[in-house]
Amino acid sequence: MAESIKISHGEMQENLSEFGRAHSEKLQAWGRSVVSGLYMLIRSVKMYDPDNAVFNKPIAALAEAINSVIQKEGRFELVTVKESFYLNNMLVKVDLNALDNVRYLVAELRAKDVGGFTLHKPVTVSELLNFVWIFSKEQQDLAEEDGLAGRKLLNMKVTKFSKLKEKLDKEDLDNPDEQKVDRKKYAMTVYARAVFFLTKYMESVRNGKPISSAKALRLVQDLVDISFDQRTHFLGMTTLKRESDYLVYHQVNVCLMCIVFGAELGLTKPQLRDLGHIALFHDAGMATIPEDLATKKGALAPEERALIAKAPLISVRNILAEKAITRSTLLRVVTTIEHKVDYGTAVRDARGNIQMIIPKTNLGLFAKILAICDTYDALTSKRPFRDAYGPEVALMLMWTEMRHKFDPELLQVFMRVMAIQPIKVMSRRQRSLTVGGL
Repeated sequence: MAESIKISHGEMQENLSEFGRAHSEKLQAWGRSVVSGLYMLIRSVKMYDPDNAVFNKPIAALAEAINSVIQKEGRFELVTVKESFYLNNMLVKVDLNALDNVRYLVAELRAKDVGGFTLHKPVTVSELLNFVWIFSKEQQDLAEEDGLAGRKLLNMKVTKFSKLKEKLDKEDLDNPDEQKVDRKKYAMTVYARAVFFLTKYMESVRNGKPISSAKALRLVQDLVDISFDQRTHFLGMTTLKRESDYLVYHQVNVCLMCIVFGAELGLTKPQLRDLGHIALFHDAGMATIPEDLATKKGALAPEERALIAKAPLISVRNILAEKAITRSTLLRVVTTIEHKVDYGTAVRDARGNIQMIIPKTNLGLFAKILAICDTYDALTSKRPFRDAYGPEVALMLMWTEMRHKFDPELLQVFMRVMAIQPIKVMSRRQRSLTVGGL
């Protein structure tokens, strides 16, 4: 029998206010492995006896992951906070398709009054089996601080959820807005870093020597991570605009909207990072357009239109100049070009109203997402040649006059994501034709 697990609430509580530490990809990988392993074991123990041979490999893999953390950091502390896990004070980040598994695991742990566990010495397979017995289908009792009767736990200290909840509730009462404020501050910091980096990038494009956009990948990944915890505030940052630096703020804001929109569509975090990276530089070629032309009031001459039409090609040239051709590079190139292509051809009636849209080609999902976010931010931004449209008016234009430019199903989802209904400024007939018709 194992002799190294205990259920306790002392040591972990002292660290509750210390959540948040420098990112460690290695610790993240171990954390995901531990959470995944616990999920599989606790789910399986509802069907099989813990002594069944089916547990041999997953128990050994879990022990290896836990001991790797102990060897690297000298301790292993896992705790649940809300519907997330923290390992050694670092949030364990999981993909969207694993969120249901995490929720299930948290619920099963709390059903046995377990909120986490701590180790300072290597764990053994038999020790972990004693822990798994707590969640077996025959076990009706809650876990005590020293485990189950006859299967005592010694070294491994497991936090009682009831005690953990008391501590968390007290901290929430003492500092009700502290965590929210800190996350908002961090979100604003990352946003400001993105603006700063893109400003430098656009300057390098104007000088004909664009710096590598790969340096922004870490910023985009941070934005992806923040969007899951602070979605409302995250979208609120897209209202930050500066007319004099329109191109920079426009691209950062489009990046933010694409991330939230893509998450709503079920894209994984790696996919959201790729989408955000593309969106952050989608209009970079416009930096080479003379300022007087980019802000010109009135109609453009044919030669001026031709010059602006070259901007996406300059963006593509900069992408191709960065590194060797890879699948990621091709995706960036294709999306940068395709997002400027109309979704379909509008079939209009005698009055000029759109009656039907015939899709032109099979555009990529990233391009269709980017087209919607790009147009929405452009319409809601003040420009030298027009005032900014309000959100409802912008969406009304996108649903009616510009409807052929976008995938109608995605546009409907986007409207829900932005929590804006364009019906305030639409006639009864328009409402039935556009919103109801889709």
